[in-house]
Amino acid sequence: MNTASGVFFTWLLGLIFVVGGIVFLVFLGENKLLFGLPYLVIGLLLCYGAWRLGKSAARKAAEEAAAMGDEGQSTRSEE
Repeated sequence: MNTASGVFFTWLLGLIFVVGGIVFLVFLGENKLLFGLPYLVIGLLLCYGAWRLGKSAARKAAEEAAAMGDEGQSTRSEE
């Protein structure tokens, strides 16, 4: 089950990690890859996961709407 608030906070957390990773890569001195890359990867994975949640929810809603449409047509043809 994916709620709107869960997807929103996943996007928000992912974007915070992405921005933090980019800031670490740009402004950190000698350990920029050690800290920047993990934050960037985690942020990208969170954003990708939230994007996939939205996509799968839209596909599921479309399938349910199509099933309801087919069900309505089959009951009408029986009459």
